[in-house]
Amino acid sequence: MQDKKIQDRFRGVIAPVLTAFKEDRSLDLDTYQQLIDWLCQSRISTLFPMGGSGEYQTLNMNERKVIIDLVAQINDRRRLFIAGTGGKNLQETITLCEYAQIKGADGVGVVIPDFIPPDQDSIFNYYQKIDEVLNIPVMIYDPRGEGDYMATPLLMRRLIDHLKNTAGIKYRTTNAEYMANMAAEIANDIALLSGNECTYLQDLVIGAVGCVGGGANFYPRLMWQLQDYFEQGEVLQARNVQYLLIDATHVLNRVYWPLSGKIVLQELGIPFKLITRIKGSPFSESDVQAIRRYYCRLLNEVSL
Repeated sequence: MQDKKIQDRFRGVIAPVLTAFKEDRSLDLDTYQQLIDWLCQSRISTLFPMGGSGEYQTLNMNERKVIIDLVAQINDRRRLFIAGTGGKNLQETITLCEYAQIKGADGVGVVIPDFIPPDQDSIFNYYQKIDEVLNIPVMIYDPRGEGDYMATPLLMRRLIDHLKNTAGIKYRTTNAEYMANMAAEIANDIALLSGNECTYLQDLVIGAVGCVGGGANFYPRLMWQLQDYFEQGEVLQARNVQYLLIDATHVLNRVYWPLSGKIVLQELGIPFKLITRIKGSPFSESDVQAIRRYYCRLLNEVSL
């Protein structure tokens, strides 16, 4: 298990960085660089490129190495850098993990894959093989929170007790009982990170120490405001911010994520093209305009 001082750095508002594409769906590195620089000047604790919000499933190995290089260069140690390194198979994951370590990443985030057998022993063995080649912290990434591939409290206890690099988990669940059971087992040992802005406050109450949320791409200070109020004991104020985050998320849901996030980034003046590699549900121009109107007002009202 990682030293407690390292674990304590895995907290606060973590930005799962959106990936910019050109019209031909190749990487738009100029726009991506602008977002990284803006985030580094904003109040986030950690950059997390190539998570689900970054459409990691659609990126090839060379593109992912290019992103690791670019983030390391532009960040220049201003913020913690956790590289998303979950690959299409174990060897690809190990290669990306080793590359991120060589390039100076502060840690890696490895998603629980669905290409291994759906049982807890197989998940443990997968992370054990990754742990053997690394000397930097590993954030377990559970985007499901349920089903055969979920991280259970007992699995996390095994990972903490037997693997040297287990430092945190991004745990996305709307099931308060699941989150409570996870917190009771691991919150005193590693960083438990909420994966859902709509349950950010209740997750903090039960033992989470931060949130990996897509909104950190454009309103990180609003998310920090919620955590600051909570840590200062100002629960009513924290609750009001939570209600605002829920409302903002509902508006985003009019268009599929991460395209909706790219609409908002345009409102910030970061020239994301409305291009994704993943396919989403159909939407109308009125849905796009509703997001623009809402976020134009919101971003002018809140301090970023």
